[in-house]
Amino acid sequence: MAAPQNFRSALGGFKREDVVQYLEYLNNKHQSQVAQLSGRIEELNGKLREQEAQEALVASAQAESAALREECAALRAQLKEAEEKLASQPEPQLEPQQLPEAPAPQAEELETYRRAQRVEKDARQQAQLLYYQANGVLTEATAKVNSAADHITEMADQVMGQLTQLQMAVSGSKQALQEAADLMSAIRPNK
Repeated sequence: MAAPQNFRSALGGFKREDVVQYLEYLNNKHQSQVAQLSGRIEELNGKLREQEAQEALVASAQAESAALREECAALRAQLKEAEEKLASQPEPQLEPQQLPEAPAPQAEELETYRRAQRVEKDARQQAQLLYYQANGVLTEATAKVNSAADHITEMADQVMGQLTQLQMAVSGSKQALQEAADLMSAIRPNK
């Protein structure tokens, strides 16, 4: 409804119908502004709830990252321990040329010597396997930590962007509410 441009004056004042129409216009305008601001408040509340959910997600991602860092540190300690163990085992250098000349070994002694060589070879292979497994676990844990760190950085950037948007929206709502309050005080009837 358009605002009447001028009140028609009758003898001794304004026509009642014109005043009533103007008041209805102001009331309708005020109700539409209140509805618009209420909708905006609901929208901002929704964004705030979404923001809180994202903050909870960031907190859980940070906790997961801390757990992965601890796991990575434990795996590094295991790898270091395995490397030290491997390094502390001397490599026997038993070659036939270095063995002193002895009388022809008996069959039992020869079998014992071969068994010792097999055990030594198996131990060396197991140590290498342990080293490669520990190195693989460490590499995998490092990749997980890097991935989690990238994910957390990306989420933090998103959260900061959304916080900025929310702050701008709240500022705009505050300004709109202030304008509505100013308008209401301007149209307040005099007593």
